[in-house]
Amino acid sequence: MIRAKPMLDHYRFNHSYAKLKREITLSKRLAKTATADIEFHIEQKGNNLICTRKTDEPLSPRVTPKATIKIPYLQLEGEKKVTILITSSGWIEKDAVINIYLGNQRKTIDARLSLY
Repeated sequence: MIRAKPMLDHYRFNHSYAKLKREITLSKRLAKTATADIEFHIEQKGNNLICTRKTDEPLSPRVTPKATIKIPYLQLEGEKKVTILITSSGWIEKDAVINIYLGNQRKTIDARLSLY
């Protein structure tokens, strides 16, 4: 079991990292499709990241931006809250660099870059 823990942590980190990237990409696509500004909030709660999408513009019923997403295991480096403002054109306001970690594994996500 002692040997398996680093492999399990590596899997958890990569899986959660990919999920966070997918959610940011989905938020960008929703903003462009619905032509609405979307705020993507990331908040540290215990050993999880809680992500929410919010918009103050009316959207069609099939578009549901007010989702709460739980991403386990990841930790935010530095701040405990990050907000990414995505405009209706898919442009991200301000610097949107997110530093995450799990144990000794660290990665940076630049939301302005194409994530996939």
